[in-house]
Amino acid sequence: MSFETAVRKTPSTREAYRGGLSALREGDRARISVDNTRLLTGSIDLDTALRRLHPNASRWDYGIGYKLSQKSEKVVWVEVHPSRGPSDIKEVENKVRWLRQWLEVDGKLLKTLQRQLVWISSGRTIYTSSSPQMRRIAELGLIFAGGHHKIV
Repeated sequence: MSFETAVRKTPSTREAYRGGLSALREGDRARISVDNTRLLTGSIDLDTALRRLHPNASRWDYGIGYKLSQKSEKVVWVEVHPSRGPSDIKEVENKVRWLRQWLEVDGKLLKTLQRQLVWISSGRTIYTSSSPQMRRIAELGLIFAGGHHKIV
């Protein structure tokens, strides 16, 4: 199943699908580059799409579809969030937990696609690749991209 089909067949995201990276807010779009834009299969602003259904939840920001082969796609789940200290790690951890729960319950079709979870810092970060906090981030299954992520 394609990213677009999975998004459109999921009741809570049915209207959220956009081509390319157009679902991302303009400032966040600049934080992402793509190795081959022809392989982009669309995007969703999950946070906005689910705001009414889950107003108090720690919602994840975006999903971006990317073609791996003729028959295979992945979803790059992107969270743009500050990375100034331990409280930000805790907030992102809550967002990861929420995303995984949402994929189990409502986003089952999207869960069938390969996925990558990426945290992009929305500002200056105190973490380096050798910071002890990076181990916790990796344990969460997250890629910490700093201020920019390249989808390949």
